[in-house]
Amino acid sequence: MEAPFAMMTRAKRRERLCSALLALLGVGLLGMTELHAEEKQPEAGKRDGGADWGALFKMHWQNRVRAFNEQTQAWKNVVLLGDSITEGFDVAKFFPGRRVLNRGIGADVIGNALPADDPRGVLQRLECSVFDCSATDVFLLIGINDLNSGRTVETMEVGYRELLSRLKVGAPRVKVHVQSLLPTRGEHDRQNEPVRRINALLKKMSEEFGYDFIDLHALMVDGQGQLKAEFTPDGLHLNDTAYAVWREQILKSMHWP
Repeated sequence: MEAPFAMMTRAKRRERLCSALLALLGVGLLGMTELHAEEKQPEAGKRDGGADWGALFKMHWQNRVRAFNEQTQAWKNVVLLGDSITEGFDVAKFFPGRRVLNRGIGADVIGNALPADDPRGVLQRLECSVFDCSATDVFLLIGINDLNSGRTVETMEVGYRELLSRLKVGAPRVKVHVQSLLPTRGEHDRQNEPVRRINALLKKMSEEFGYDFIDLHALMVDGQGQLKAEFTPDGLHLNDTAYAVWREQILKSMHWP
């Protein structure tokens, strides 16, 4: 029987506390931490109220990638690939009985033009997120955190081109569905103009690579060019009403009833 916490050695107590933190991060940072921190990615080592959010996001990324490796199964799977907007998509709820793998990681980015000490990015995890997943289809949605981190549309275009090229070479039989970035609202409204620009580029690149393009933006935008108020709790992330709309597009693309 394990000794009570108070009787453990300092090293053992530290190990238990670290394990608890890792478990918490493994669940996802979709609470207050991510909703505020994801708007603008903190610089490495920058502290806010005693917490190093940059380090926590990196730890969360590493935990999710480790879990992806453990979940890999030799079956045909549909993969949802992206950031926290994808991570929040409850596949068990919206796709019961379907082999849908959620490969979303909160605060993730395309993966190009990152500091040397930043391990994140979809480009850095294609093996555990696509290539080793027995995937038949991949639904890709990534980029809003690149914009929130100050990357230009031109830098994102370079990253997307590399991403689509690697998918074409590494998984030529996988059908890739490139999904448009979503509109934003409220304090995030400043990203709507670059979102429209990158979406125009994504549509062209999808045609160039022979991939499907799904215009989620058109389904979720209001008359003012913002994310519909009934679809979001914070102007950036989605609620179940929005996920239901997104689900219909995936069902249609997969020819699922």
